[in-house]
Amino acid sequence: MISMRIPSLVVVLLMIISLSACGSIPADGGGGQAPALTLDSHLFGERPSIISTAAVHELSEDQRLAFRRFLDNPDRQEEPTHRRVFAYLEAITSNFSYVGETYTASEALEDSAGNCLALAILTTALARLADIEVGYQLTDSFPVFESTGSLIKRGLHVRTILYDPTWVAAEGFLVLSRPGIRIDYFPSDSDRFISNTTESEYFAMYYRNIAVNAIEAKDLPKAYWLLLESLELSPNNPDSLNMLAIVYDRAGDTRKSEEIYKFGIQNSTRQVALLRNYGIFLRRQVRHAEADIVERRLADLDDPNPFDWIVAGQEAYKDGDFRRAKRFFKKSTELAPYLHEGHFGLAKTYFRIGNLKVAEQELVQALNYANRSSTRARYEAKLAALSESRAGTSP
Repeated sequence: MISMRIPSLVVVLLMIISLSACGSIPADGGGGQAPALTLDSHLFGERPSIISTAAVHELSEDQRLAFRRFLDNPDRQEEPTHRRVFAYLEAITSNFSYVGETYTASEALEDSAGNCLALAILTTALARLADIEVGYQLTDSFPVFESTGSLIKRGLHVRTILYDPTWVAAEGFLVLSRPGIRIDYFPSDSDRFISNTTESEYFAMYYRNIAVNAIEAKDLPKAYWLLLESLELSPNNPDSLNMLAIVYDRAGDTRKSEEIYKFGIQNSTRQVALLRNYGIFLRRQVRHAEADIVERRLADLDDPNPFDWIVAGQEAYKDGDFRRAKRFFKKSTELAPYLHEGHFGLAKTYFRIGNLKVAEQELVQALNYANRSSTRARYEAKLAALSESRAGTSP
């Protein structure tokens, strides 16, 4: 279930990017200091007990002892420590199941399950016990979409790197990439690296993920405080702001919800989800002229992230707005024609508007670009049904 990859060493100028937590939610300044977003917690009560970042990585005494026995095995002492950590992960995750839950390290180890962030959390917990440095990377190779009630969740794919503790840079050289072992779910040769990410953002992702669970459970106070925790770690993160606007809206404070949407749109570089949801917000308030302006801005947006457009397409499709769904899915395929999700979205959309010939063409494209056997089998079955009847079951 996990993969070992050893990145190549590239000798270039070292760039160090850091992100520190702060006590307010400041705007991203292009040079000037924009006003901070002021939040009122009176709707959500006092801050509840929230799991600490340290507790996320805690393991039980039995779990720690089992790991130490493996790590200290005399037969393995010739191996570098990071390889021993990998070997242990390889052994304990042989039956690891992917489920869409962000477990703590202890929960992931006990249940032998979790999502990619849970695997990263477990990896980090073991690495810390072994005094191994870790790094985190985001990729766009395996987006996970899940529809739950009125929410569509997209899981960012994060992988962990166990850095080689024995490696020492040659004197006079600086490096961009250090040798290490990548711990990854569903590894693929088509992985496309997005960026390295900081420990702060890694923890912010954890709090966002469990905030989604709180929203689904209609526990808006818990979701609110978890999102504040996330924003402390990753200020002005568009995903956190988007979710916070939804929380205020569902709590009945539409004025603050709109303020957050506007703040996020003004101060975030990734605006697709914010504009999309703000447009829906305005439609619900029967402010159609304003919604039209927002939606035109969204349609003209030059956002280079294909997954943001796929999510926008999924949401428009779910709303029955097939014209807009087609436009968003097309944007995703223009940016990244190799992503099967965009082509499958177009296939579904063309089917719904009655253009079965183009639906079949897009489904063929989706099949061509799908790598996982289960996805290919699913597309093949739908393509066979569509080709035979040109009608019937929706893809």
